[in-house]
Amino acid sequence: MKTIRLTDLRLVYINQLFNASVETVFDAWLKPEVIKGWLFKSATNQIIDVKIDAKVGGRFSIVERSKNGETIDHFGTYRQFERPNLLIFTLEVPRHFPGVSTVTVDLQPTTNGCELNFTQTGVEPAIVEDNWREMLQQLNQLVAQ
Repeated sequence: MKTIRLTDLRLVYINQLFNASVETVFDAWLKPEVIKGWLFKSATNQIIDVKIDAKVGGRFSIVERSKNGETIDHFGTYRQFERPNLLIFTLEVPRHFPGVSTVTVDLQPTTNGCELNFTQTGVEPAIVEDNWREMLQQLNQLVAQ
């Protein structure tokens, strides 16, 4: 019998509280002008192009320019879209990890805002988890303004 370790599942899970409504946080995943301020954004890069087709089967592309001038595309397809509570999409970033991963964003209202439960499967947590934590903190600061 083979023992399966949690790391074998290639699963990232993050729970984050926001002082903003579920609608505001949900929309931050889909509005290009907001995306440029947090999604795949770091202190050392720039988001230079965002294309969003926000519907089931729609595609997205978020293009980053790194500090050394490298262009990196983050792209995928929306699989499930239930505004304002659930967004599921594929994510590919060949420059950072091989294959196709799946991201689930589950939002639930709370007394003071909302709770986000984030999962990503199909990629090694060591590659992406710290980046997602930083991005979600940036998002929290953006929507709390």
